Amino acid sequence: MAVKADIQFMQRALELAARARGKTSPNPMVGAVIVRNGKIIAEGYHRRAGEAHAEVIALKKAGSRAAGAAMYVTLEPCCHTGNTGPCTRAIIDSRISRVVCAVRDPDPRVNGKGVARLRRAGIRVSTGMLRREAIRLNEQYLGFHRNKRPYVILKLAQTLDGRIATATGDSRWISSSESRKYAHRLRSEVDAVVVGMGTVRADDPALTVRLVKGTNPYRIVISQSLAFPRSCRLLDDNSDHKTIIASTEEAIERFSHRRKRGSLAFWTIKKDKGGLLNEQDFIEKATAFGLRSLLVEGGAGTATSFIRAGVIDKYVFITAPKVIGKGISAVGDLKIRKLTEAVHFEDWSFERFGGDMVFSGYPRRDGK
Repeated sequence: MAVKADIQFMQRALELAARARGKTSPNPMVGAVIVRNGKIIAEGYHRRAGEAHAEVIALKKAGSRAAGAAMYVTLEPCCHTGNTGPCTRAIIDSRISRVVCAVRDPDPRVNGKGVARLRRAGIRVSTGMLRREAIRLNEQYLGFHRNKRPYVILKLAQTLDGRIATATGDSRWISSSESRKYAHRLRSEVDAVVVGMGTVRADDPALTVRLVKGTNPYRIVISQSLAFPRSCRLLDDNSDHKTIIASTEEAIERFSHRRKRGSLAFWTIKKDKGGLLNEQDFIEKATAFGLRSLLVEGGAGTATSFIRAGVIDKYVFITAPKVIGKGISAVGDLKIRKLTEAVHFEDWSFERFGGDMVFSGYPRRDGK
């Protein structure tokens, strides 16, 4: 049974890891704490991809004091050479006597091999401390390796009666300023944001990170028509070359005759049996492109198609304390005829931002 001090040291490691939220992709967020005689003597966290790992940073700070000490790390130490050397070698060379890690790394280059290498060197290793918290911290990284595809988050801002806009299309602003800031934070933590043509035409979104500090994600428009308005920020403001158009080969060809392709990227998406864009093919294109996480922001048609495809890993519903009656529903027809067919959640939570309630839920894959 974990002692109170062990839990506190791992909590500190998780706090350190979270400082790099939105900065480490495709790597995970990792924090490390080195403890000697019940006191923290060094700590570190992985700041961004390509830079030193948390364990190495902490070990350098500890120096010779690391010998005989314990290390608390939020993810299994790596045992392969990438942009940096293997952390297991640094840990062994430092003569750390005990390693406590929260969760194993599912990357096939690690996945238990790091723990095994440390144990062969005579280091005591335990796993699973604050495992749930560690999984939530790196849910995108872990989800990508688990499913071999990008981790998909659906975010919708709606009223109490489930509307994302009035009958006339007015949607600014359903949610509070605090909720919009939270939405921008979500953008800063993913590789790409996805919207449909309805959102493009109604809102002319920029899909950039503005209300918080962070890196702009890729911006993807998935549409069968590509009926862009004459003035469109996603097409006109693309100096960073991060706008991607996903559509059929025919629609892309027609689009090319109307507009210059310029710095845009294009994905050719297959149609499903019903003649609509195939979300599974879209996911395959996103995977091949190297994206690890996607934030689907809407609108209703896009949200509905992704839910029906069964690729949503996390639902984020921002609900404002407003009722507008007739309007545009947040989600369309999911072809559900029995309650047993509804999307059920295995884990969920509520937070408050301004006057809004934010639901975050993880769907059960068995549908029960």
